[in-house]
Amino acid sequence: MSTIARRLHQDGHQVDVLTGKPSRTINPSRDKGANSDGCDGLRVFRLNLQPEVGRPVWRIINALYLGLSLLVKAIFTRYDVIISTSIPPVLGGFFASLAARLTRSRFIYYCMDLHPEVGRVSGDFSNPVLYRILLRIDDWSCRQARPVLVHSEDMRNTLRARSRGNEYAIELMNNFALPTRHSNQSKTEWHHSSYNNRLTLIYAGNMGRFQGLETLIGAMGLVAHRKDIELIMMGEGGAKADLISLQKQTNSNVRFYDYQPVEVAKAAINTADIGLVMLTPDIYKYAYPSKTMAYLEQGCPIIAVIEEESELARTMKSDGYGFSIPIGNTEALAQLLMQLADDMSWKEPMRQSASTAFERYFSASVVLDKWTKLVDQSHQTS
Repeated sequence: MSTIARRLHQDGHQVDVLTGKPSRTINPSRDKGANSDGCDGLRVFRLNLQPEVGRPVWRIINALYLGLSLLVKAIFTRYDVIISTSIPPVLGGFFASLAARLTRSRFIYYCMDLHPEVGRVSGDFSNPVLYRILLRIDDWSCRQARPVLVHSEDMRNTLRARSRGNEYAIELMNNFALPTRHSNQSKTEWHHSSYNNRLTLIYAGNMGRFQGLETLIGAMGLVAHRKDIELIMMGEGGAKADLISLQKQTNSNVRFYDYQPVEVAKAAINTADIGLVMLTPDIYKYAYPSKTMAYLEQGCPIIAVIEEESELARTMKSDGYGFSIPIGNTEALAQLLMQLADDMSWKEPMRQSASTAFERYFSASVVLDKWTKLVDQSHQTS
């Protein structure tokens, strides 16, 4: 979002950002105690939101605080366009749409995930009464938006399937890979710890409840006798401890790394042979895995454990940059890994296809041009 905001500012728009303080502070001296600061010409207003991990009540309080702050700011500033992401779930979009309605601004709803649908799958919104209430709230927000932005046709179809989804103005807006700094130095550092003459797999991202990573570790257990197949797991998440325990039980060739800076993660992906995208059932309908862009940017082909009917699986096959495996099929994944290790002729053609797909769909220049046109149109019609 910071890259999008900077681009809109460069296009000549005044951009205000209302957000919390970053959980991983890049510049502590700038952010410490600052409620308002300038950032490349942006006006950034930071709220003192409380930590939310394991504290569901504070998640609600933070969302209300953010929403009410937005209402006050919008009423006094009178923006032409108000953009909200789908975080915090449901309430973020609701307060932004309400602020836009009260001030007659144009509301753009950037749904990186679809809520409350994701919350129903995760269990956060599994209570049927709560789910119906949140769905009605988000339905109202989506009907105010011009447009609702989603990452995939699957997500568009999910919104269309809502009772009043035919009233939504929905457009596709892909995400793009995060920008990097000092990439050459980071890549050199990572090369020192890499291995040659192996099929090197990488999973870089959240190790949580939506990834189904037990299938991946299980498959690595089935190929534990193949020392020429290794897996790098990079990131953090609630399932990480269990995954490490499972890896020790199977004695599989898996190396775990903590969260790394973007530059280091990209360097690791660049040296890997293939990247892993793992999702649990039906999640593809409500979200699009952002790690896809990170892999493709580095010319890294993909293995996706996902439903065959998903847009990601279809696109990988048609554009020739990856393989799909049915969810939960540990044996099929293990068999594919051995086939790829036995014959590496797929690697270079797929790396080229991955780079081509990135430039076509996910490069920052392509996506940011779409944002420019979208906001310019909103400004002209507001």
